[in-house]
Amino acid sequence: MTKRIFSLSLLIVLCISIYANMSSPWRDGDLTSDAYSGKDIDILHESLQIKLIDFYTAKFTVAYRIKSDRAGKQIPLIFDTMTGKESNNGAFRAWLDEEELTISEIPSSYENPNALQWIDSLDNHLLYSKENSPDLIGLKYFEVDLTEGEHIIKVEYTAQANIYLSESVKEFTLKYNLAPARYWRSFSGLYIEIDKTGLAGSFETNLPDHGKMLTEPITHLYFTEIPSDELTITYTPKVNLFAKGIIGVGTSLAFVILFILLILLVIALHIWLVIKYRYKYPDRRFSQVALIGSVLVPVVCAAMSMLSLAIINGILGSYASFSHSGFYLAYSFAILCLLLIPLYIMLIILLDRYIKNKRK
Repeated sequence: MTKRIFSLSLLIVLCISIYANMSSPWRDGDLTSDAYSGKDIDILHESLQIKLIDFYTAKFTVAYRIKSDRAGKQIPLIFDTMTGKESNNGAFRAWLDEEELTISEIPSSYENPNALQWIDSLDNHLLYSKENSPDLIGLKYFEVDLTEGEHIIKVEYTAQANIYLSESVKEFTLKYNLAPARYWRSFSGLYIEIDKTGLAGSFETNLPDHGKMLTEPITHLYFTEIPSDELTITYTPKVNLFAKGIIGVGTSLAFVILFILLILLVIALHIWLVIKYRYKYPDRRFSQVALIGSVLVPVVCAAMSMLSLAIINGILGSYASFSHSGFYLAYSFAILCLLLIPLYIMLIILLDRYIKNKRK
């Protein structure tokens, strides 16, 4: 009987662990990207400013200095950002020479690219997507009467970072797609400013030749060529010294050690009470402490698994991600404790009988 209970417990824990491993550790953020330029537009310079508002949110301000070959009504740029969503901190906004513009969205119902030939800028998107029916959801544009010559187009929006939960502390990633710039008529330069003022942690980019680690509150980068198809900023919040120790040991191992210590404390307290009761009432047939405790202790031990998870996450701080995988681990131990109730009842009854016989 004992072997069957133990085997069933292991099988359930194994199933929960497999499910935990299948659960995606990624929480997707917002899409951000360079614009697609029109046929009669040269982009002379791009300025990209990224201000990290907090670890979850960043504000993007992108300025394009353009040159138009012709005068008249046209759509100079198509913007592929936010996948059709509005920012929590403000909508997608655009200005032409300091005058704010009205933004429109391309209807996603269009499936035939030929129906969209009136938008010159879309050609570059179709080339970039390399599909007959590209995803048009979230494409934004404005139509304006441009004069021939140079203009400044500025766009502004906020975006949510991608979050990776498989480490002890959340890892955040901002991604900005630079690949559309390869389809512009010209590329003269790119200025990037990354502002992480007020945020403590480890910050790095994937850009070459400029040092990956971002050590200054504000980093300034300049490129005469497209540095990469994608700009990636990866960052992890700073944790306290105690949390670093937990991470060094391993959060899962630290959780198991803490959980074992807590349940040993609970079981030891129960055994002490059982012994004390039997020494006080050696002639009683049943021990209320033994019987009630044999059911109550496994339930308390199950609760200790969730308490252990809360303690570990509390030490790691507000950016702890151990709860993602740790919940399944804690849940597995909780189920195991409840499944072992019959075994614990049997062991406590045997202990109580042994003490009772010893006292006779």
